[in-house]
Amino acid sequence: MGSKFKIILFCDRPSENQSASTIIDHIDSFKKYSKHEIVVWSKRNALPDNDVLASFDCLIIHYSISLLYERYVSRETLEKIKSFEGLKVLFIQDEYRRVDFACGQINYANIDMVYSCAPIEVARKMYASLNENIILKTTLTGYVPEGICDILLNPTSQRTIDVGYRARKCPFFLGKKGIEKYLIGKYFLDYTNDLNLSSNISSKENDRLYGKEWIRFVSNCKATLGTESGSSIIDFTGEIEYKLNFYQAFHPFATFEDLPRKFLDSDGELEIQVISPRCFEAVALGTVLILYPGSYSGVLEREKHFIGLEKDFSNIKEVVERVKNDSALQDMADFARSDLVDSGKYSYKGFIKSVDNDLNKLVEKKNFKSTSSANETISVSLKNVEGFSSGESTFIRNFFHKIWKILPEWVRFILMVTILRKKYFCHFDKAKYSYLDN
Repeated sequence: MGSKFKIILFCDRPSENQSASTIIDHIDSFKKYSKHEIVVWSKRNALPDNDVLASFDCLIIHYSISLLYERYVSRETLEKIKSFEGLKVLFIQDEYRRVDFACGQINYANIDMVYSCAPIEVARKMYASLNENIILKTTLTGYVPEGICDILLNPTSQRTIDVGYRARKCPFFLGKKGIEKYLIGKYFLDYTNDLNLSSNISSKENDRLYGKEWIRFVSNCKATLGTESGSSIIDFTGEIEYKLNFYQAFHPFATFEDLPRKFLDSDGELEIQVISPRCFEAVALGTVLILYPGSYSGVLEREKHFIGLEKDFSNIKEVVERVKNDSALQDMADFARSDLVDSGKYSYKGFIKSVDNDLNKLVEKKNFKSTSSANETISVSLKNVEGFSSGESTFIRNFFHKIWKILPEWVRFILMVTILRKKYFCHFDKAKYSYLDN
């Protein structure tokens, strides 16, 4: 694909202070670094008309647009994707949920290439039902964040928080390894309560930090906790998620250990465990990682890039001693930043370069020919094409999002499995989605 192609990026770009910067950086990197002409279309469940879509050579569906919910992709929107005659590429995350339904949507829409965050051997098992002509690629959930690498950082010795961490309580359907993301913080506080550490660790919704506040927090921490990201349960039908949500709705004080064994038969059989974007973020801010053992997508090495914390906390005193050694922490922070950030190996620029290369190969395989001349600009004015959710709809969505988050967890689960069941588990309506079986 030597010529410059026209690509429309279908996404749901959040506002700067409402979500993690990872999503924003991922979306913005396409237009910033691709050699092709990128138009960002940020509207839930609303693609341009077919005649406008025909002006493009490629449609990329970003992971911020979920194929699992009609509020993101309705039947009408799916039909537009299906009828689009250019190349079609999908980035997908949270892919441990309703895998069969997602595969049905992908097959129906005639997607050409799917980017999965799962390790390739896991991805092949998960997506075994995809059409054989669909190309399956792997990618990371995020890369070194844009905009923070040039921040003037305080050395380790001048930071006031020894260990800082934030993590929400995870739903049970993520399995025992998904729950670790929350439990590592809880256990760390329990085990270090009398070890003279200055820790700032919380799982409360009111303590969540975003944007500049989050960056200030992490850059004031000598170290931060972490686990691999993902789930140890791959839910092909959605039944596991529904049953566990139902259980949590009517057992509001239950812990993961209280779950009846019947709910966890598949826990650990097939799982997605990958590096979290938070790891790159911490390294870029000179904050040392304290992590459970894991492969971390082959990116991180124990004792080189992070301090290993055993899951049974058998080495917690050693970890605490290392946290109190500012000089050794500084050495690890400097090496990790040099190797992972300054090297450019995990930059968004490098990510987009690999995507452009993958598109080249896809063009060759499909013998695809552009529908427009190499130097022709998009015939429709960007004012009409570049779509962003209206201020009013974004305000209303953010308002209800805030209300939802302050509701007690058990209330949210009750709503999901009762009043909002058709909204959150719409794929259970077999008749409605019968077209996927044709």
